[in-house]
Amino acid sequence: MEKILSLLTRISELYAIPQWIVNSGAITICIILVAFPFVARYLMRPKYFKFRELILFKVLWRWKYKKGDVVGLWCYCPKCQSMLMVDDENCRSEETLQHKITYFVCHECGGNELGRVIGGDRRYVLSLVRRDIWRHIRDGSYNEVSAATKGALELYAQFEETNIQSDEIPVISEESSTLPSSEINDVNESTQESSHKAEEQEETSLHVNAPEMMETVPKLIEEPDTIQASIQTEEIKKDGI
Repeated sequence: MEKILSLLTRISELYAIPQWIVNSGAITICIILVAFPFVARYLMRPKYFKFRELILFKVLWRWKYKKGDVVGLWCYCPKCQSMLMVDDENCRSEETLQHKITYFVCHECGGNELGRVIGGDRRYVLSLVRRDIWRHIRDGSYNEVSAATKGALELYAQFEETNIQSDEIPVISEESSTLPSSEINDVNESTQESSHKAEEQEETSLHVNAPEMMETVPKLIEEPDTIQASIQTEEIKKDGI
């Protein structure tokens, strides 16, 4: 370490460069030399290394790649993203393939069955998933499959959010009301009294207007007779004149 520092000081004195510039340049060169293998490995890896998720048999499968092989393959719940339990006990007792069933169960979602595979145990299922993964890689359809998987996971997440929001909506009832029962009764009585008062006002207005209507109707009936009588008197006066 002392030799490196003395070398850096000689370089700064020889070329008249500040010491901090020489030190920072040496540090950056060391970082580049250390990080170069990792960067080169990342850039040289195949494009299908981004393909790490797949929905198959109604469950989500995730894995990694190591030396060109699929490792760490296991199933997850597409709703809560938790690891699933695999039940393949009947595969040991059954002999026929049609009766051998492997179940995928999520304990976080209430222990419900999410999917099943007929024909073998968990090793058989893992081999089927690996075969499907490599099939998409060979066909070059892994980008479409990964995009469809992301879209399906987003839909599952939105569905779960709507369910949580619907569960959190409070239900208003008499027991959960903040007002006491006496105040609720007072409010009901006041509303009933106001409705009764409105009805009484309408009835009184009708009773008050009824005599006026009865008085105006005969006047309207009598008005033609008075008009005719006045016309006849005017004619008699003209004749008398």
